[in-house]
Amino acid sequence: MTKIRFYTDVTDPSAMVQQLVSQALARQRSVTIFVSDRDQAQAMGDTLWQQAVESFVPNALADAANAALTPVQLAWLPEQIRQDDLLFNCQASLPKFFSRFRHVFELIGTEEADKVAGRQRWAFYRDRGYEIQHMNKQTQ
Repeated sequence: MTKIRFYTDVTDPSAMVQQLVSQALARQRSVTIFVSDRDQAQAMGDTLWQQAVESFVPNALADAANAALTPVQLAWLPEQIRQDDLLFNCQASLPKFFSRFRHVFELIGTEEADKVAGRQRWAFYRDRGYEIQHMNKQTQ
């Protein structure tokens, strides 16, 4: 069964994604970052490429010719997803295909709209019996 991890009160989602994806790559995991559209994917990819050399995060947009060769793919359509290991949901809505992944990461910002959408996703997972872990970034 898919394991769900919520990170709440995240003030810089891009930095948080970079940190978590770097940790996942160190463990040789495959990552899909699911965003709302191609522009957001490009912006997130640019952010991941612009990190310091020692924290290099190789990634590709899901529609790139070399996407299957990279451990981190940025997708905005369900049919673009090529692996089932780790999913970082960067959309406000629940990804209907989430259960194919071993782990789903939900990053909830500090804005009330983010929290409302995050609570709805939490309730969905909880009501279906998924194991949920919670990490509050303000208390860490």
